[in-house]
Order: sequence, then C-alpha cells, then structure tokens
Amino acid sequence: MTLTGHTGPVHSVAYSADGRLIASGSKDRTVRIWDTRTGEESGPPLMSNTGSVWTVDFAQNGKWVASGTQSGVVCVWNVTPCQTSPWRLNGHSGRVNCVKFSPDGSRLVSASADKTLCLWSPETGEKLATLLGHTGRVIRAAFSPDGEILVSGSHDSTIRLWHSSTGQAIREILTEAATGSFDLSPDGETIAGTAKNGIVLWKCKTRERIVWLKQNTARHMQFSPDGRALVAVSGQTVRLWSLQPDPQNAPWVDLGGHGSKLNWATFSPDGLYIASACDDCTIRIWSGWSGQSTIQSLPVHGSLVRSVAISHDGAFIVSGSNDKLVRVWNARIGESMLPPFDGHTKAVSSVAISPDGRLIASASAAAVASVSASALVRAWSQVQPQSWPRARARAQAQARADCTIRLWDLQLGVVVGEPLRGHTSYIMAVAFSSNGRLLASASDDETVRMWDVATRQPSAVGPLHCQSGANAVAFSPDDGLVAAGDDSGRVYVWRTDTGIPAHKPLWANDEIIWSIAFSPDGARIVSGGDDNAGRIWDIHAGRCVLVLQRHTSAIFSVAWSLDGRFIVTGSDDTTLRLWDAVTGAPLATLHGHTKAVQSVTFTRDGQFIVSGSRDTTIRKWDVSMASKLVSERRIAALESATLKDGWLVGSSGELISWVPVEYRAHLAVVPCTLRIDRIRVLIGVGYDGLHAGLNWTSCWRG
Repeated sequence: MTLTGHTGPVHSVAYSADGRLIASGSKDRTVRIWDTRTGEESGPPLMSNTGSVWTVDFAQNGKWVASGTQSGVVCVWNVTPCQTSPWRLNGHSGRVNCVKFSPDGSRLVSASADKTLCLWSPETGEKLATLLGHTGRVIRAAFSPDGEILVSGSHDSTIRLWHSSTGQAIREILTEAATGSFDLSPDGETIAGTAKNGIVLWKCKTRERIVWLKQNTARHMQFSPDGRALVAVSGQTVRLWSLQPDPQNAPWVDLGGHGSKLNWATFSPDGLYIASACDDCTIRIWSGWSGQSTIQSLPVHGSLVRSVAISHDGAFIVSGSNDKLVRVWNARIGESMLPPFDGHTKAVSSVAISPDGRLIASASAAAVASVSASALVRAWSQVQPQSWPRARARAQAQARADCTIRLWDLQLGVVVGEPLRGHTSYIMAVAFSSNGRLLASASDDETVRMWDVATRQPSAVGPLHCQSGANAVAFSPDDGLVAAGDDSGRVYVWRTDTGIPAHKPLWANDEIIWSIAFSPDGARIVSGGDDNAGRIWDIHAGRCVLVLQRHTSAIFSVAWSLDGRFIVTGSDDTTLRLWDAVTGAPLATLHGHTKAVQSVTFTRDGQFIVSGSRDTTIRKWDVSMASKLVSERRIAALESATLKDGWLVGSSGELISWVPVEYRAHLAVVPCTLRIDRIRVLIGVGYDGLHAGLNWTSCWRG
C-alpha cells in the first residue's frame, strides 16, 4: 500500500497501539492520520504551524499524537475525537529530532538539535525535566520496556542512559563512530546503533558487541516487537534483517520502490507490517515477515545479466552476470536449480550450453556492460591519439586478471579441469558448435579462438584475426563456418576446417557489431550493433539484404528461430522486438524490462524467447502470443485478467482490482510468461472472499 497526500517529504511515521492508524509528519508542516486498512486519511490534516514536522509518535492509549518541529516546538494532539488545536510545548531552541511516549503514556520525551532532552507531562503540558550532558545534536530517544530508563543517542558519538522519572544521568555508552541513530530491543537487553558502514548490536548492560550488520549509514532503525528482526533505512532502501536464530549470519532483504531518500521505517505492533517515510512525499506499507519467519532474498543475480542461454530440451536456463556468477534456472517455474557457479574473478560476459546439455561454458570480461576495451580506447584515441598505446596496454593489463573460459559439469555442479587460457584481453562471447566438439571464443584482443571440448586444448585452426576487438561469435548450423563481429563494424566468416575466410568481411559502416546469429539454413547472418539496426546478410552474395529498423538505441543481442520464421533483437532502449525473418517486417515490441536488454535467445522449438537485462532480471516470452500483439501496445496480464490504466480488468471489461503503482512493474507483461527477479508479485482472493462494488472500502469498516 502507498499512502499519498503529503505535499512535502515525509520525515517520520508511527503506528497506533492497535495498528489500525498511522501518524505521519512532513515538511509540509502537517501531521496526518491514516487508516491502515483502507489507506485513507481518517480526518483532516493536523497543522503544526511551527515549521516542518520532523518526528511523530503515538501514545499507547491511542489518545495522543505528539510531533516535533523545525522551530523546536513539541505539539500534542488528542485524536479521540480529533482535536485540531494541539498543546504547544516550548522548551527547545533547536529542531526537535525525536519525540517518544513512555509505555504507560505518563511522560513524553523530546530530543533536540540544541543538545538537550526534555521530559513532559502530555496530560498537562508541564515540563518535568531538562536532561543535559550531550555535546552534540540529540538524534533519538527511547524508553526501556518498564519505562524506568531513558536512552538517548547523539551526534557526539555517545548513547546515554537516564532515570526517566528524575532525568538523572546513569551512564554513557561509547558507540563505534555512531551518528546517534539507535533502537532499544523490546526486552531492553540489546541496543542497535549506527556505526561506520553498518549497524552494531551490543548488550546494554555489559557493552559487549554482539554483531556488526553491513549497511550504509542508517538514518533510522527499529527492532520488531518480538526482537527477532531489525529494519533500517539508508538512501533509497529499506533493509530488513532476521536476527534469529543466528544474528552472526543474519539474512536480509532490501525493500525497494521509493524513488527518493528514505527517512524512517517502523514496525506495526503485531510485527506483520513495516511503514516507511520518504522524501517522495509518500508512505509505503510492506510485509514485515517477523515472528518465526526467516527472511531470505530470492536467489537472483546481484547485478546486470550479461548473457542467457537455454538448453536444447528447454528445461533449464543458464545466465551469466556482472556479479561474476553463473546460475542455472528451472525454465518452467524460474527457481534456482543449483548453487551458483563461482569461479570467475571478473564479470561473466557470455554463457553457452553444449548440445547434449552436459556442459556450460562461461567467459569473463570486465564489469563494463556493453563497451569493450578497444571501443573505449578507440573513442579516446580520436581525441588523444598519442595516448592510444598506453591506454590499450592498461586495458589489457586489467583484463588479464581473468581472461579465461571455464567449463562446468551441469550434472555434478563442478568446474571441469583448468580454465581455458590463451586470450590476452576481455572475452566477449563463447559458442558451442552444433556437434558439441568445438567451442569458439571472441575476444577484445582482436582474435577468435576455437577449442577442442574433449581435450580442452586449442584446436589446430586459429587463432582467427579481426581488424578490431571481437564481440560476437557463432557457428553455422552444419559447423562448416564460424563467424564473428567486431568493433570496426565488420562480420567475418571463416571455414572451420582450415581457418580460411569463406568471404570478404561483411561491412555496412564503422559502428560496433555486438551480436550475430546464423539462419537455420546457414545462408544468412543477422547482426546487431551500435547503429540501432539489425542487418540480414546474404553470405554468398556478401551484401546486406534487409535492414531491421525500429529500435531507438543500440542492439546488443540477436537470435534466429530454428524454424527460420522469426528474428528477435534486444536493445539498449529496454525493449525486445520480434521480426519476420523473411520480409523484415516488425511483428511485435515486447515491453517489460526497465533497462537495456543484453541477451536474447529462442528455445529450440521456437515457442519461447528468453532475455537477460541490465535490470538484473531474466524473462521468458511466448512467441505465439507476441506475434498476435499490435506493435507498441502495452498490456500486462495475470491469468485471464489484463492490467489497464492500473486496474486488473476481466474478460468482459469489469474492474477487478486496483494494482498499486509499485507492484505493476513486477507483474508479468503479455506475452511474458516467466519473470526471474528478486521481487515477484502474486494477486489472489482472500479467505473472506472478494469484495466488489462501488463502495468496496466499506468491507473494512463494519
């Protein structure tokens, strides 16, 4: 759920004790109260009129809401019934960063940039004590579960303990380069506080360090009500850890979706939900997964997907990524089939599967998504020609860190023998021959090499030389030819038995060739490159016979269906396009990826396309459905329903359910039948049935 209504960044959120309401404070100088079941405001905005609202809190009795403002004023409202004029508590000379009610609601503490804390009676508005001792801005404050102890954190890198009844200091706890943000566990035994590049948990009484959790500097953190989980916000991410059963190996998941800096995150009282506040003026509600649940991210690539391949029987997908891993997926349900293959020390640029499905070949390159070293050097040399040799040497030296090809046994899940070595720069592509006996590799060192798969040694033919760095390689269906595309815009074709060119290079312009594929009869080649066009070449005639022009940016990958009917192209413009391979006519534009499409391939039966993208996702597309779509039409679907203007629409045009904006990107888009991603959204009908009609929110208010 996303709550919208604030007109300025939202700085803080807090749940009521029963979880039915959320209070939020914003730079727009208002406090708003929201119904968590409908997402609607439960009353008019509460105006502070004393500057931006930086912090809010609900009292346990559900009666009071307090806020702290930029001007230093603390406001207290009675929200049962809604009181629009608050108590105004004056005592601070700087911004109030935190307000917190004691568990019994008899006291309210405020923490300020003026380096002090104040204790108040929310019933009378009387100031009970001023707590002095911090030498920096006071950022957070919290009461112990019994209300007897008050804890405060400051920019002076200390956390202090106080008697909450008198305000008398008890002791000081030095934190590890803390910024003052912290939280106290529900049992009062553990403190979580910010440290350099992480969060430290330590025992409150003994100051013994328990664990360090890796995280960019957290602005706010909170334990779940049962103490088994911790949520923290940093940058644009909400990170959720499961601390049980072993905090030393706490799994975590990032909840992405906000488009701006996050300021606050808090658990609902039952621990089932998390509310986050953001500079994008919204509040979002997330599933909390606390209690007995263990939080685990779905096993996906942690960086852009450079290459995908699908087995001949269509049973599994293999992918290679900038995260240096090779992964194997069930092609039907998208689940990981094996632990990732981990061996490369640089990004995995290309993967291929042997025809018998027993071996995977993977090649390594630098973590540059789609620009080879020679292309970068060439661009630089146009400005500084004298720098070319030195830059080239530097690029090659960097590449030598892992200029290898690795073979993996799919059944055993292990690497086969030693890596194949011979290239002296980035390896951009690998491909198996149709009979599985040869493996070809294309490199930025301007060569194509062929390897004997059985012996894992270089073949007697080669290396084959290009004019510039080679980015793509492919065997003809009969294995009689091997072709490559390079940075100079040329496609080369050699005989595999002799290494002799079968024809002069195919060339249209000087734009980089990123991908090539043979037609099923071996008479033609399709190429894609930086000129935004796919080109179909007649090999015998040595000329371009068709140009595929619709993409608005570079084409990074091309594939030809085995029946010869279709060509698919993947582009930097985030789309895939399906083409008639005979006429070159565009058949469909496939939308869904949010970043460049790096790799595309057909299943052997031609029924599906698999794509990998810089957005870290892998998608599977139904070719028959794609060919029936009108080009440029964007429709998403879930089972028999379609997503139109944010609504799930039934077959008769009836509105079934509204889909929040942040969920739409995670629904399958027709004709996408599978999405391998960190986040997958399922929509179903609850146990109490489907509530429909014009007044659908009334079902929550009975």
